[in-house]
Amino acid sequence: MRWQRACLVGLMMVAPAAANAGSAGDAGVPFLRFGVGARAAGMGEAYAAVAEDASTVFFNPGAMPAVLGTHLTLAHNEYFQSLRFEQAAATHETKWGTFGFLFTGLYMDDMERRDNEPTAMPLGTFGSYDVSGALAYGRYIVPNVAVGVSVKAIYERIDELSTTGFAFDAGIYHVSKIPGVKLAATVANLGPPMKYDVEEFALPRNARIGASYEVEVAALDGRVLVAGDAIFPNDDDVREHFGAEYSYRRMASLRAGYKVGYDSQDMTFGFGVLYRQVAFDYAFLPSGNDLGDSHRFGLSFSF
Repeated sequence: MRWQRACLVGLMMVAPAAANAGSAGDAGVPFLRFGVGARAAGMGEAYAAVAEDASTVFFNPGAMPAVLGTHLTLAHNEYFQSLRFEQAAATHETKWGTFGFLFTGLYMDDMERRDNEPTAMPLGTFGSYDVSGALAYGRYIVPNVAVGVSVKAIYERIDELSTTGFAFDAGIYHVSKIPGVKLAATVANLGPPMKYDVEEFALPRNARIGASYEVEVAALDGRVLVAGDAIFPNDDDVREHFGAEYSYRRMASLRAGYKVGYDSQDMTFGFGVLYRQVAFDYAFLPSGNDLGDSHRFGLSFSF
């Protein structure tokens, strides 16, 4: 089993270097870094080593094989300043491996168009939106190690200007021999630069190293899950995400998280309710610097 550990450790060492192979502050299309799903948001998006729903397509395609059967996750996000973010992710387990799909779309209310000179009335309005669609595949290479990759198409439009691009993600997921412990590492948004007209910008590449620990707690009649991720972006300093979840008999959950290294984000909160194969999740994401708070709502279905 030494080569399995070597594979995991190798990706953990290479991932930060791959993500940081760019100049500070030069990354565009930042919506590619927005996490998927309300459950993950409530846990501070410390989710690389948590593989229990279709949002793994975003956080770690290598963890998809741990999501059994077919799973669908839908999320609506009310961000600050009239921004809205829609998400849909799905995974499907087969004997050949697990296939995944992810759609994300960011849009906002129309903005007033004005000239360089002050005017009493606007000259009209214009809009802006971003969309991305990804296909993913993952499988176990040995019973306790899974790997996965995804390829995504990207489209961004601001007023009459638009640009397209593509990117790849890759990840590895390891179930440790220590009961309840799981490890993960990923690289995301690897691809050529995009550009508007002649202005070129890098994709928001990043790497993520994560771990999770889950334990049944008889005194609480449920289970406790804790997780932590370290993120290495190509245009900023290292960031840390921490999250925890208490689940009562797998019917109701309370969540909290904390993000380190962000100007306007830190604490996150959430809860979830599960009835048979349907789960409803909510996350409250306070923001500083007068940006306003964000709310994320999610529905998940398993078959």
